[in-house]
Amino acid sequence: MGILLETTQEYVQSLRNLSLVEREVRLPSEPTDVVAVVGARRVGKTVLMLQRAKELLERGEKVVYVSMDEPYFRRLEARKFAELVRAEYREGKVYLFIDEVQEWRNWDFNLRWMHDMRDFYIYVSGSSSTLQSSEIPSRLRGRYVSTVVFPFSFKEVAGGLGGEGFRSRGALRGVLEEYLRWGGFPEVWLTRSREKLVSIVETVFYRDIVERQGVRNIPEFKEVFYYVLSQYANQVTWRSLRRLLEGEGLRLDTKTLIKYVHAMQQAFLIFTVKKFSFSERERAISPKKTYLVDHSLATLFEQPMDLGRRLENIVYLHLLRRARDPERISYYTARTGEEVDLVLREPRGPTYVYQCTLRADKRHVEKAERACRELRCAQATVVALETPEQAATSRLVRVVPLQEFLIEA
Repeated sequence: MGILLETTQEYVQSLRNLSLVEREVRLPSEPTDVVAVVGARRVGKTVLMLQRAKELLERGEKVVYVSMDEPYFRRLEARKFAELVRAEYREGKVYLFIDEVQEWRNWDFNLRWMHDMRDFYIYVSGSSSTLQSSEIPSRLRGRYVSTVVFPFSFKEVAGGLGGEGFRSRGALRGVLEEYLRWGGFPEVWLTRSREKLVSIVETVFYRDIVERQGVRNIPEFKEVFYYVLSQYANQVTWRSLRRLLEGEGLRLDTKTLIKYVHAMQQAFLIFTVKKFSFSERERAISPKKTYLVDHSLATLFEQPMDLGRRLENIVYLHLLRRARDPERISYYTARTGEEVDLVLREPRGPTYVYQCTLRADKRHVEKAERACRELRCAQATVVALETPEQAATSRLVRVVPLQEFLIEA
């Protein structure tokens, strides 16, 4: 057995030591371009690639899995690495999985060369600070597709629970209560450890942003970092955010603030949502809302009445997994001035309205219905933690318990 096959077997066999959760996200089969597996730190990108490599080996496919953390491999030039692969697999296309690709010297050139040889199906992952969505196009020059990996969804951690009857509903509700508290970062969910969560946030802060972006005033950025996280699911403008920070004793210019927030976005830590409007100018100048990559981050700065915002964040991420494009999701301000939490536009298709609440009542249903009529949308959904047995509905509005909404197809 050659060194590549031996290494591949060692990595794949390491899955036996892990508690695995079946993921909904799937990597493309037989991709014509490099597949960049991207996402926030510690969301399970490496495990996803290992699982895919294992499936392919079990099917009898030709597979190589390496991590460029290993000094022997990261010193190799692309041509020499390709020769090693062909020494062990002389014919046919090879599935090539490369983890920690940022450690490979001239990784972008190497991947472009290997892609152009057409001998390999290539999957890569690495630090979120290197494989940022803004950099991949220029580094790989169009030779890539991205697969974004998020923390565990509720459906993934529920593991097939659901169905009718008090036992099934009770079991599902119990998992939901745990999920509301611990979120979906794999290590945090599996260990129920707050220390793991703090470690993830600190690593993202220092390695993916401070080191990557060359932040000089670390104390200043730390104040902005945690304050922006704490404002999730709220409407903010650059001016209002700057004034709020001034109220906390921190003065900085708008340009610096924008730079800091953009760095947090590049690290896949937050997402921004614009106001729904057919006018691009109005969308650009209106307040924006931010959402967290995982609602567990909200527990680091728990505030009174925070559960409602956490619920909204969970619904947003559920829609984002479905839409795969943040630009398709907006919030809406009705003619009455009321805010409707989320609007999802299907490409060349219908529009859907979502209102999130702790307890569904007539007021929320009526607000969702008004927004639905104004937008001429297909349907409005009120997603609630508590739904009375006789919850008010209308022809355009359905009321759905959170746990049922999150396991819908």
